[in-house]
Amino acid sequence: MKQGTHKTILITGAAQGIGMAFARHLSKTGAGLVLVDVAEAALQKVATELQSAGTNVYTKVMDISDAQAAQALQADILSRFGGVDVLVNNAAIGPEKNSPRYLIDKPKFWEMPDELWLAMLRVNVFGAQLMSRVFAAGMMDKKWGRIVNITTSLDTMYRQGIGAYGPCKAALEALSRIMSQDLEGTGVTVNVLVPGGPVNTGMVPADCGFPADALIQPEQMCAPLAWLCTEESNNFNGRRIVAQQWNDQEPLDGRIRNAVAPIAWPQLGAQSQFPV
Repeated sequence: MKQGTHKTILITGAAQGIGMAFARHLSKTGAGLVLVDVAEAALQKVATELQSAGTNVYTKVMDISDAQAAQALQADILSRFGGVDVLVNNAAIGPEKNSPRYLIDKPKFWEMPDELWLAMLRVNVFGAQLMSRVFAAGMMDKKWGRIVNITTSLDTMYRQGIGAYGPCKAALEALSRIMSQDLEGTGVTVNVLVPGGPVNTGMVPADCGFPADALIQPEQMCAPLAWLCTEESNNFNGRRIVAQQWNDQEPLDGRIRNAVAPIAWPQLGAQSQFPV
């Protein structure tokens, strides 16, 4: 994305971790930023930092699974920015909410509280569905837009101890493929971005046993996201980018060859037979 762009980028879960790294990186592009989170104090801190550097930032403290709040946000953005060009569905409730030692103690599925399971399902899957539904129409009207869903690696989806987090990310992966097919040819693309391993955020507490410098740093997620926000990524749809394998110093064809695959592993082949 070139300096001085007039695009408006909406990032959910923007107050910390990967979302905060996204906001800081994209603030350098000249885009207007809409930052959403439930953590009011942390969100305002990020906004103040970016506004002091001259970025046009609008914040909203909200639950992304609240339909009324999503509709109100859409109206606010329409009046302030004229709509959303890029939606980054990053917000999620992580497995550390079940146990800060989930990678060591590996809590069993029957030990996870029903309320937390349902909260993860509501935020991690339905939240992305709701935000995409609300903002996709405006993108289609303009015949240009990006939806970027943050999921996780296949082996994380079924990792023991991960609780509902893995299954919810698997659901979002499948949803992303459906979205990309539904939007094919509209000028709006849907792609998935994953770290490629555990990330140095609050979702991987020190109690999990990894030194912070051995983890993927949130900033590694930023270069592929920034590219997805550009005109160069037009027609790039239905793909998953593994950020750990994305080398911004390589030519584009090398980056795509090394870091990109289709959403939801269709290369594994058809698993069902439908009547002709």
